[in-house]
Order: sequence, then structure tokens, then C-alpha cells
Amino acid sequence: MAEMTRRDFIKYAAALGIGLAVGGGIGYSLKKPEVQVVKESASVVGEKIKETIKIGHIAIFSGPFSTYGELQKRGSLLAVEEINKEGGILGSKVEIIYRDSAAKPAEAVKQVRSLVESEGCDFIIGIDSSGVVLGVAEVMPEVNKLLFVTHAATHKLTEELVYKKGIKEVFRIAVPVYQDGIMAAFIASQLPATKWACVHPDYEYGYASWELFKKTLSKLRPDVEFVGEAWAKIGTTDFTPLISSVMEKKPDGIHTVEWGVDLFTFVRQAKQTGLFDAVKYDGGYAWINPMGYSIDAMEALATEYPENCWVSGRYLWVYPDTPLNRKFVKAHLDKWGHFPAYSGETSYTAVYLIKKLIELTKTLDIDTHIKTLEDMVVFSPAGARYIRKEDHQAMYEVPYGQIKHDPNYSIPVLTNLQAVPAEEYYRYPPFEEMPPYKELYKKIVTKA
Repeated sequence: MAEMTRRDFIKYAAALGIGLAVGGGIGYSLKKPEVQVVKESASVVGEKIKETIKIGHIAIFSGPFSTYGELQKRGSLLAVEEINKEGGILGSKVEIIYRDSAAKPAEAVKQVRSLVESEGCDFIIGIDSSGVVLGVAEVMPEVNKLLFVTHAATHKLTEELVYKKGIKEVFRIAVPVYQDGIMAAFIASQLPATKWACVHPDYEYGYASWELFKKTLSKLRPDVEFVGEAWAKIGTTDFTPLISSVMEKKPDGIHTVEWGVDLFTFVRQAKQTGLFDAVKYDGGYAWINPMGYSIDAMEALATEYPENCWVSGRYLWVYPDTPLNRKFVKAHLDKWGHFPAYSGETSYTAVYLIKKLIELTKTLDIDTHIKTLEDMVVFSPAGARYIRKEDHQAMYEVPYGQIKHDPNYSIPVLTNLQAVPAEEYYRYPPFEEMPPYKELYKKIVTKA
């Protein structure tokens, strides 16, 4: 399987001819960002900081969403093995310890304390759920360690806890809910649908995504209406009552941020009940699923997911078409036999960012690390990430595309990739109002 999918990647990337320009224009700070390369071929030689540098990785490793812990683990473990093979970090071995959050804030906080106090971890990475990350972030000043968030997306983490409350020990490597709400609205603004409804998970991530989607699309398309909402508890096995309640409102567009096993169930039942037919237009479906191009979804649903639905992720394995990304995808395929998930890339990047951070500063001092990370630009498999000083959010673009089933590929591929520069759809401090998106949707760049 690995050999076949490796060929898939080469053919697909070459066919799309996609790329990303990095350098000037990333971010908005008046200060010129310091550019660093996260992935290097060899470790920097220097004085050993300590015998073993320990990283605690917290994710969901149990229950129906346990796959997401494994997807993260594939990325972080790959990075650790590569780094140790090349001599570690300034000669120090890297050890990574995995803990299960069980998708519960209290359990995740408990694991943070255990990793720091009992295991002696120097850094914490991971966290899948928006609800969980808000609880974990609050304790990071107390344990006095850096947290690199690799999945959880709520904007409240960076806008409220980091920027407004001043919790500086938290950095997010993954694209935030701006991708799920704001960028999704940019795509929706190009579609013929005028009556939008949602089917969302009934917790912070769903609420934040829908709110940002509505606010943004209302500015871009004053003619649209938001006619229905349905909220699914985590682990819902029967979506039909929710689908029926939405279909009664006669929407011609659906926005859904369902993910994991809930997404699999929802898509299958949406097909059975005719929801896809209700949002079909000439050229595709007015169906926007921001995290729909997750590897677990593509492998599980395959051809069950209708062609020409609009999907994205927090990283796409074909984007950008750079040597760094190609090398990462190949290494991931060689080790795991699967394409990297978006949370796999963010976890991989988090580990390499820790490596770069220690090599630059030659210390484990947290204040020095925070100052070094702020306003830094790093090149990673996902492209250039600019880490904003104000809110510690990494800024980088991720396109949307339409699902296509091609028998030459092992999973569905994407066509018609659409991207907007990150600085044009991320919210900015002081986060009091939505940005004036007037006419910005015209800047959508067709990548393929």
C-alpha cells in the first residue's frame, strides 16, 4: 500500500502543479519576522542541555474518536525517531510520552500535571478538542511549561486566553476555526446557495464555526439566509431526526464541521435521506465540510462521499508542492503506509519546532523560548507558518477543494483547489469586530 500511495502523491502533485510562495507578506507585524527552517537533515552540534528532553503528547486515545490520537502519534513519533537517528537535540535524546485525554477537560488537565510533575516532561503538545484545550490552557502558567496545540481549533484559545488573558505559555501550530468558519464562508460566497443550514457537533467547536460562518457570509453575501440549525451530541449514531429537522427548512446549502466517526455516520445517512440532493447545483454540491478531507474520513468513506462536495483540513498532503512536504509525505508513507493526516503534520511540526527552539536558544528557559517564538516564521511541510506575537497563533493557508473519485488513486483526491492568503481570512487583534471582508472574496486564488 505504501508504494502505491507514494506514486499517488507524485502523480497527483505533479498533475495539480500547485505551490506556495513563502517569504515577504506573511503576517502583519511591523517587526521583520525571523525565518527559521523547522525540518533539517541533521542536528545542530552544541552543548548538551540535558540527557533526555521529554515531550508529553496528549490526545484522544480511547473511545470512538481514538483514531485521532493515533493520527497525531504517527506524526510526532516519526519526528522523534528522525531526530534521534540524527543525534537528538544538541546531543540530547528525545523521548515522547503519550497520554489519553479521553476527550474530557478534567482528564486532560490531570494528564498535564502527571506528565510535568511525575514524568518530568519539558514540553506538552497535542489536544484534540476545543472544549478540552480551554481547560488545559488555564493550567499551563501553573506548571510553567509550553503547550503546542496541534488540533483543537476554537478561536477563544488564542483570542481570549492568550491575547486578552495573557496566558503566554500556549502556542497553536494548527490553523484555527477561521478555516472552518471564515474561509468556509469565502467558498460559500461563490456558490449559488442562498439558504444555508448547519449540522454541527454540540460543543464549542461547532458553535464557534457556525457563528463565524454566519457573520462572514452575511458580509460577503447580504442576500443569504440562515434557515436552520441542528446540533449533534458527540457519538450520535442516528442523525436522521436532525437531518429531517433541517430539511424541513428547505436549505440549498449545508455547512457541517462534523468529524471522525460522527462524520462517517452523518454522510452515510445524509445520502440515504436525500440531503445531498437538496443542495445539489450545476457543478457540485453546496456542501461545505471544513475538516472533510481528513485521512480517516477519506479512507473510511472513500466513494461513499459524493463527488464535488467542498472539503478542507488543517493541512492537505498535496499542498504545498515543496521538497519539504514531499519528503515528509514519503517518510510518513514509508513508516505507516498511510498519507499523513492534518493532525499528523501539525504534531510532526511541533516536535521539530521544539528542536529548532532549543538549538536557537541553547536553553530550556521558558521566557527565552516565548520571546524567540513570537514573530517567528518557520518553514514546515504545510508551508510557511508565521507565529503572531499577540496571540501565539501560527498563520498559514490551507486550500479548499472538491472531492473527486479517481480509480488511479487509493483515496479520493481534490480538484479545483481554492485558497486565500492567511492574512486575509484570519482575525486580527484586538478581535473586537469581524474584519471588513468587503470584496475580499474576489481574491480567492485558484490553485488548480
